[in-house]
Amino acid sequence: MTKPLAENSRDVLAYIDESKPVHAYRNLHRKCLSVKQGGLVKCHVENVVLKDATFVVSEKGRERVRKEKQKNVHAYVKGTVVDARDTDHLPSFWDDVHYNPYECDHFESLGKDGQRRYVDSAEWVDVDGNTSGNVSAILAYGLGYKNA
Repeated sequence: MTKPLAENSRDVLAYIDESKPVHAYRNLHRKCLSVKQGGLVKCHVENVVLKDATFVVSEKGRERVRKEKQKNVHAYVKGTVVDARDTDHLPSFWDDVHYNPYECDHFESLGKDGQRRYVDSAEWVDVDGNTSGNVSAILAYGLGYKNA
């Protein structure tokens, strides 16, 4: 059964329980994001905004990608879906966050000092699944860092 394609975060809210967090990850076949809640994919979307987000990487999945040289879903952003308009009050500068299983073990952001930092969480995250290349474009505000 084909899941619905939502246009934006506001549309995603129609397919999920707004009070529960979701997992958003790049769908490797559809070139968009999948939004999963309660173990089930609820919909697909090109862009989603999450609040109170955490960045998750499965170590075993990452190791399998490196060993087999084949992509698999093993990393995602967990958070509560919000309407993108909910971020209008925030400053316009957000940090770039990325993850590449061949280059790093976790989601990262470059600090103001140019050093790579292990990103653990963020107050707000804007994930774009409609990008070229191997990784989704992720912008985050209010980053939480963890020692690697």
